[in-house]
Amino acid sequence: MDPNATITMNSNRKYQYVRGFGGMDIPWDNFFEIKRDEYEKLYHPETGLGLNIIRIMIMPENPTDNTNIRLTNEYYVSGEGNRPLFFDSVKIVNGYNGYALASPWSPPPDWKSNGTKNGGGHLIETYYGAYKNYLRDFCQDMLDHGAPIYAVSIQNEPNFMATYDGCEWTSNQMRDFFKTQGHFTDGIKGWGGGAETETVFTMNGESANHPNINDAALNDPESRAVIDIIGRHIYGNVQVRYTEALDKTPKKEVWMTEHNINSGNVTSYPNDSTWNYVWAMMNDVDVSIRLNDESAFIWWALKRFYSFIGDGQYGTIEGAILPRGYAMSHYAKFAKESWRIALSVSGKTANGTDLSTRNFNNGTFDRNGTDVKATAYVSEDGNTISMVLFTPTTNTGTGGVDMGTIKIQLPQGFTVKTATGMRSTAAVKAKTEEVLLSNDRTAAFVMLPPSTILSLRFTR
Repeated sequence: MDPNATITMNSNRKYQYVRGFGGMDIPWDNFFEIKRDEYEKLYHPETGLGLNIIRIMIMPENPTDNTNIRLTNEYYVSGEGNRPLFFDSVKIVNGYNGYALASPWSPPPDWKSNGTKNGGGHLIETYYGAYKNYLRDFCQDMLDHGAPIYAVSIQNEPNFMATYDGCEWTSNQMRDFFKTQGHFTDGIKGWGGGAETETVFTMNGESANHPNINDAALNDPESRAVIDIIGRHIYGNVQVRYTEALDKTPKKEVWMTEHNINSGNVTSYPNDSTWNYVWAMMNDVDVSIRLNDESAFIWWALKRFYSFIGDGQYGTIEGAILPRGYAMSHYAKFAKESWRIALSVSGKTANGTDLSTRNFNNGTFDRNGTDVKATAYVSEDGNTISMVLFTPTTNTGTGGVDMGTIKIQLPQGFTVKTATGMRSTAAVKAKTEEVLLSNDRTAAFVMLPPSTILSLRFTR
């Protein structure tokens, strides 16, 4: 076969460890309950989408005692709180070797300067110790219910003033909380990646936009030492490689813990569950993983008309897997629990255009861009190499690049024993396909037309 382009992988150059992909389970009244079979559709590694991260909410209060997190959790599984599978959801994810992140939206109102769970107030300093114990109690209660979590943050979006549940923290306040309270989950077992952890990992306040609100905490040796993971959102300042966390010692994983894109109005909402609207989300995943070196990507809602499975609104069928679910499944099944590695491209597109940066792996983020995206990954033991490739279009289905026939050159010394592929298009949800190998089994050949997601796995 005579390819018009070649992608060459280099497993000797590693970037970040990619831990996984997932979504948020939201217990607010305007979100639908996720049923047991729907969790299976989302998290089963073979018959489902293969997600491996769930983000859950630490609720700020309950009708009985807003400082007793155990009562709050029981309230949400009792039927009154409309989340009877609150604990079971984490058990399901843990059972598939996944990870659970718990994020608080507000400390108990009595401990805040504004006396309410809504934004517009901060945690009063004299309650730092009480809040530490509150978060510890949550981690312990999850463990006691057989649903241990992997990580807990101290605040959702500390740099955003919400009219709903929220709390603001300055950079120095977060630094001082960790300096005075230390690694506050010590002694509480966690769970992640199919194994028990000695402690639940701590996460900073998950910044709404630019992650530099964490600079003070990371630049102080005492607070940096007790923060395990940095969380941030990409609602603004999307393309930010957070060097304070990634390049200074001790280095920290950076997780993108929340993002959401929808069309913004009732008239356009039905578009969000169509194939042409997967590309804005996929370009977001690409910038997070490829350009920002982030280790996890968590979508805002697991179940919503603009998400992975439908909620019955705006033309979706409740519980049915949506195009964005099938799209995210490529990353979830082929990129999680691996090291991202370098790749290079040479040659031309199918129509003879040189593969410049405007055609392939653009270095500047464009949510609506149509340049081809490709990333490669290697397993911890070096015996498996995988790829995720996609050719986005505009949301009208135009502008995509036809890559024609591509030669995938495996790293030097890697001889393929088995190769599998998965392809998704507007007409094909997630089709498994055979992969054509070279005679010496050191390369593969694939076709990549516009509006296609193709993922590959090679073992030796």
